[in-house]
Amino acid sequence: MKKIGAIICSVLMLGIAFTGCSKKDKVTGPVTVEIWHTYNGQQAAALTDMADRFNASQSKYVVQVLNQDYSGFADTVYNAVANGVGPSIIFNYGTTAVDYANEDLAIDITKYINEDKKKGDSLMQDIIDSLPEAMKTDVLGFEDGGIYYLPGCTTGPVFFYNKTIFDELGLNPPKTWDELEAVAKTIYEKKGIPGFHSDGLVDNLQEMIMHNGLGYIDVKNKKVTFCTDKMVEIYQWYADMCKKGYFIFNTVGRYASEDLANGDIASFSGSCVNDQYIKMVEGKGELGMAPWIAGDFYTAWNRGPIFLHRDENVNRGAYEFVKFMLSPENAVKWAMANSALCPYGTSANVPEYVEYLNNLPSTSALPYVQANLNVSGSFPNVTGSATVRKALEENLNYVVDGKISAADAVKALEKACNDALNGR
Repeated sequence: MKKIGAIICSVLMLGIAFTGCSKKDKVTGPVTVEIWHTYNGQQAAALTDMADRFNASQSKYVVQVLNQDYSGFADTVYNAVANGVGPSIIFNYGTTAVDYANEDLAIDITKYINEDKKKGDSLMQDIIDSLPEAMKTDVLGFEDGGIYYLPGCTTGPVFFYNKTIFDELGLNPPKTWDELEAVAKTIYEKKGIPGFHSDGLVDNLQEMIMHNGLGYIDVKNKKVTFCTDKMVEIYQWYADMCKKGYFIFNTVGRYASEDLANGDIASFSGSCVNDQYIKMVEGKGELGMAPWIAGDFYTAWNRGPIFLHRDENVNRGAYEFVKFMLSPENAVKWAMANSALCPYGTSANVPEYVEYLNNLPSTSALPYVQANLNVSGSFPNVTGSATVRKALEENLNYVVDGKISAADAVKALEKACNDALNGR
């Protein structure tokens, strides 16, 4: 994320309608709360409908939903917020909230939750408490203990495979890493194509780290705990799988979904949204889907509202809108609009959501995400956590390419991660 500098001034030249109140504005009517987003289709319509219903439910705040260009969105938002003319809410992952929190550009909603509880309103606290225990780190794992972001909906990785090939060879979708190796080996030897590609390599590495009990980030001491001899083995194993042809590191075409559809690979792990894009080429086999390897830890992806700093009145309005949005009935509407799952236990028994889950089309990958939610987890959102993810993949890439040994790659990985966690 680019830091604040001379480019801040350019924000005022972008022609965006900054309609919210600045810190110096005097509030003379309903407080305006801006949401900036890049959604389209049913997601954009659902967000607008949510704002309209919130606005109709009270008279103190007016939420405005403003669609922005996807290109350059992150920098545009960051610089606008720094200049006091940006949105109050954007939708992204917890790692993005870290950048804003570190610059005092995000707000900690803990005080609003506590104020509510003093008045006998426990709704927001109940919503957060209803998250799966392992998933709470995503919300409560910021360095200062603040809450700057909340999940809006949940997705995750799924195993997509060529069912025709698997059936022909008598193979089942793997449930362990050893089974994945055996399956990929058999396919390569019998069919001459890579048996597996990871379309979410960082997430797979994180899962292997957790499955081997290596821990992740020691937040207190600002260091990673996984750079051990076992991590060297993990790197070497993955590189060996690629060298032997069992795995393929990069896609053949643009996307793993295309490679599977074209018969260039036999399987891949990737986002559940791939169920919308895989169209098997005639004669290349039938699509199969299964839960991804989970063990005792499954990486869940939670995208949701980040609370960005304006003035106190606007900040409170942003909080009130998100509380409305994540209330049991509304949270399921947002999840369904995103073709995703609702992570909150408070919404689990809402009839509309139960019906949604019971009537998912046979082409949906969501049931395979849902199968792993009981062991879903997340990682601390702290300074440097995004760099840790990047370094995990980058250093494995060097090993696969033969540029560096697995042992040296893990040494470089540890230094890069610890430097990032300490702001170096």
